[in-house]
Amino acid sequence: MDTVQWIMSVGTSFLEAIQLSNDLSHLRTSLPRARVLIDRAEWGRFKDKELEKLLLELKNTTYDSEDLLRKFDDQVLRQKMEDTNRSRAGQFISSSLNIAKGLISGSKTRVKEAQSKLDKVVAEIERMLDLMGFNVEPVQLGKQLMPETSSMITEPMVFGRDEERDKVIALLGVPPTNYRSATRTHTFIEGLTAKRMKGENSGAKLVIDDDKPCMEDPTVLPIVGIGGVGKTTLAQLVYNDSRVTTHFDVRIWVCVSDLFDKRRITKEIIQVLNQKRKETILSITTEEFYSPPSLDNLQMKLMEELMDQKFLLVLDDVWPNANQEWRGFSAPLRYGRKGSMILVTTRSLKVAEYVTTIEPVKLEGLPTDIFLEFFKKCAFGRESPESYPQLQDIGRSIVSSLCGSPLAAKTLGRLLNDNLTEQHWRGIQNNELWELSYERNDILPALQLSYLYLPQELKRCFRLCSIYPKDYSFRRDEIVDIWVSQGFVAQEGSICLEDTGNRYLDDLRSRFLFQDDPKFPGLGRYVMHDLICEMAQPVSVGECFLMQNFSYQNQRTTSHTVRHMSIESDSEAQSRLTNVTTLHHLNKLHSLRLGTRFVIEISWFSQLSNILFLSLKGCSLEKLPEGICVLNHLRCLDISESSIQEVPNKIECLCSLQVLDASCSSLRTIPEGITKLVNLRCLSLPMEASMKLSKISGLGNLSSLRNLSYFKVGTVTGRRIGELKDMSLLGGTLHIMSLVNVQSREEAAEARLVDKQYLKVLILQWRGHISLHLKSDENYVLEGLHPPSGIECLMVRGFGGHASPSWLKPENLPTLKILEFFQCCSLGCLSVEASITSADGTAAGSTGDDRLRRAVSRSSNGIARLPLIRLTSLRLVRCGSLTNVDQLLSPGYLPSLRSIELVHCESLASLPVHNFVGFVCLQDLKIHHCWKLECPREMVLPHSTQRLSIYNCGGLDRSFPGCLKNTTSLTLLDLECCPNMESIQLSSISTNNKLKYLVIRDCPELSSIGAMHALSSIYYVEISDCPKLTQVQQPFLNGSKPEDDELLEFIYS
Repeated sequence: MDTVQWIMSVGTSFLEAIQLSNDLSHLRTSLPRARVLIDRAEWGRFKDKELEKLLLELKNTTYDSEDLLRKFDDQVLRQKMEDTNRSRAGQFISSSLNIAKGLISGSKTRVKEAQSKLDKVVAEIERMLDLMGFNVEPVQLGKQLMPETSSMITEPMVFGRDEERDKVIALLGVPPTNYRSATRTHTFIEGLTAKRMKGENSGAKLVIDDDKPCMEDPTVLPIVGIGGVGKTTLAQLVYNDSRVTTHFDVRIWVCVSDLFDKRRITKEIIQVLNQKRKETILSITTEEFYSPPSLDNLQMKLMEELMDQKFLLVLDDVWPNANQEWRGFSAPLRYGRKGSMILVTTRSLKVAEYVTTIEPVKLEGLPTDIFLEFFKKCAFGRESPESYPQLQDIGRSIVSSLCGSPLAAKTLGRLLNDNLTEQHWRGIQNNELWELSYERNDILPALQLSYLYLPQELKRCFRLCSIYPKDYSFRRDEIVDIWVSQGFVAQEGSICLEDTGNRYLDDLRSRFLFQDDPKFPGLGRYVMHDLICEMAQPVSVGECFLMQNFSYQNQRTTSHTVRHMSIESDSEAQSRLTNVTTLHHLNKLHSLRLGTRFVIEISWFSQLSNILFLSLKGCSLEKLPEGICVLNHLRCLDISESSIQEVPNKIECLCSLQVLDASCSSLRTIPEGITKLVNLRCLSLPMEASMKLSKISGLGNLSSLRNLSYFKVGTVTGRRIGELKDMSLLGGTLHIMSLVNVQSREEAAEARLVDKQYLKVLILQWRGHISLHLKSDENYVLEGLHPPSGIECLMVRGFGGHASPSWLKPENLPTLKILEFFQCCSLGCLSVEASITSADGTAAGSTGDDRLRRAVSRSSNGIARLPLIRLTSLRLVRCGSLTNVDQLLSPGYLPSLRSIELVHCESLASLPVHNFVGFVCLQDLKIHHCWKLECPREMVLPHSTQRLSIYNCGGLDRSFPGCLKNTTSLTLLDLECCPNMESIQLSSISTNNKLKYLVIRDCPELSSIGAMHALSSIYYVEISDCPKLTQVQQPFLNGSKPEDDELLEFIYS
């Protein structure tokens, strides 16, 4: 229903409904103008305090107007949802009808008041900007995801710090060349905290020997310098230097940040020391988490851990509040071996002077010539600076204000690179921000300029991030979901809001306002540099509020204008904050984050009448209270990593909910009413709850859902596979179970899997165990489950048909990387149908993919099959009827194949093993229990082979030892139940010292393994049940199985 109809439905006259509808429309169309004005006013707020006040008032008025409009929009949605499937009479007694009447009765005045207030403050700010001469054009949001320049400034590129690095390493007592004795016994333990470590992943070696603890305070070496000058980068260079890794037994990195919490820091040090031992001192229960171990117990544990260790401890980003805690914190550190060192980075000379035991290293900005070169790379990217002589002159002027700071060079250089014109560069050079009063050597103006030049859409997103504490690690989907829930992401045609939000994030990353989190390489996690966090605070004042550090900072009363708030408390301060009754205007909040140790008051929920995002992440509640169901406007609810086991049955009342994140929580079930939340876009659940969700009737109502881990097909209405029909936005992984309940190809096609272009992983499962009762129509069902063209991983499990589907063609699956058939007992032949390609490169049904055509493997007559050029992994397990895969296992057809796994294919009689040498990318080859194999030609392996496992495979073992001649990269060799193998030559495959794991079992004819000395260089060796092998006494076991279980995982998975 439209707005007029809805207003009239509560008894309002037609004329009154028209008037109110027009007023609402007028208010809605006024908001874009107000937001543009906010963007313009921010340019002058740093100079004029009166303008700053007006700007805050305009933001507040805009928020109030948005709240009022949202109430109407959400109420229309609520009533529409309640009236669905309700009789006409039932609609008149709808519960939301009474709410609507109450809303409309007072809205006529409220809408007019909101419009008047908005018009007034807009007029005042426009008048003031005109008087000040501010005529700034709004920055348009570009379409490019990441600028070309970003690839030029890679994190490993460090300019001009070699001298400082060597100086620090020398002060740490590291000799210029340091090699450990080969006779000393080593116990290796990898150790690393993440930035929290703003640095790279690296390993640490723990060496246990007989040296005694020094019982003296370890040497403390501070690196002191202004923010952004490169203190952390220098510490990373030192920490990861090979001379340092061999000099210290163990290295630990802890990011301290602006709160020196003795308990947390001590706990993190112990976590690092225990990381690879898998000890559980911090695998604590919820009760223990909220009643953590005493500092005394932690320090006793740390003392024990450091005994006999020469350690390097890096404490990054230490602030002045550490001084009063330092002595108590450092007491256990004196039990390390003599030569142990503590490296501290800090901006504060007072901290450096207080903790140091030797002269601090004072880090200055980069030398002028080196800094200018670095700045040019940032500002010009791929362009040649010599082509812009006038810009080089302007750049030199700007460089003089950047204090030699690499961070300032990256952020401002990226801004300059947006537009290589003199007008743009001079606008930045002459900006009044440079003239404001700042502390000496402050680079804040450069960072604030980067903010001012953001498009208005990105400014709102960036400001919201100021409610997160320093070093917070953002998941990509987490931050984008929050932006979407706040309405900060603009709809662009048919593009999904999440896709647009991801582009916003990539734009902020390209401007170095976010950086990849090195704790989680390649996993889409991001952090903000400390200085970027500090810059975000003043630009979001009065709008966003981060409450933390009660122990050390004066508490401020929250402003009535605050819309986004986060409450963080350290372990000591928690007991001081018993409630938030001092926090006023909770009804104004749009966002509220509560720290993991914060005690939640249930009564607060009723006050959060405008809340859009609520985070109870990590909370101790076991049941989400019913009171949360009154939050009518809630868009995003985060209960991840919490102890919550159940949510209210009335969760369907949260009709505006778009995101429910319960990942890694204790949630066990999900109410059936979840299917009424038609706006739900993301539903992240732990395994048990996901399985319960898969059995709920009516999941097809969630047509906006972008993720569904499991769907279990039933036989009743609401559970059939057709429920997936309209869920076209599903992405990520979809596991469809119980396909045995699908009766025909036509029924299977109702799922419209082919239209789900966001899907990356598709698992099609008929049954969970081997069954003798197979259906003859399962071939037709599989034909109807045509996957989308963008699928990357396809797994078929428990399939009872005898043939692969006709849609298994390269042109249909151009991005397929992983293909698996598991427990497909009747599958007799696996062939991938492909279009025939002629000499001119044309093919019937071809996708037009140039790369596909270039990769065509041609025969002498010019006819070829299109290859699966992206397939890297082929896995065929428990396909007992499979007899032939020769057509598929062709290097020309699978040119990128890295992994082949054939297990329990008992009918497989032949393999083209002589062609395996053509798989030039092959790394893993695993063939188990294929005992009918007859290989008339010897297997030949490529140089790239790294892991090889052969177990009970008929005549395949006759290929040994010849097949190992080319294997110069082999790291794992597993040979079991090989009755025809007589010898192998370890000396020929272990000369490069790459072979780490060797397992030989039950090989009755094996009589020689070559030179025995080769065994000494292999990390783990196991030989047993080889009666003719007299070179070693059996069972022979040397070394211990690796803690990462690489051997077991590869052989037995």
